[in-house]
Amino acid sequence: MQPDNQGERMSDGVAVNTHSMYRTVRHIHLDSFVYWVLGEFPDEGLNLVECQDGRWFVEVDSGSGSTRFDRMPGVSCPNVSPFVEPVFHADEASAMTFALECIRKAYPTLSNRDLHRCAADYFEED
Repeated sequence: MQPDNQGERMSDGVAVNTHSMYRTVRHIHLDSFVYWVLGEFPDEGLNLVECQDGRWFVEVDSGSGSTRFDRMPGVSCPNVSPFVEPVFHADEASAMTFALECIRKAYPTLSNRDLHRCAADYFEED
């Protein structure tokens, strides 16, 4: 039984293969962006993932065992059972907006930062 509907991390190393399931074609790691804003490397990161059909979703990138983003509504957590489908976004910009809100929730110290401006500055440099 799963307390509080939190799910369990998959211990046998078998995660859902979202790349195959959703025919992904590209992804953008946001952990280096969080490092740039936060000043310390995050224990768990997010990816923006693009599907072949043009949809985008946000997915947890494996971290050091943190559960910061596990069961965050709308976020794909392929290492957590049972797997819950992510929310799909029509374009990269709306997926990024959603990801930034997830980052803000996971890292409360960023609550007063303009993450949209930070992302624009960070990705412009990159």
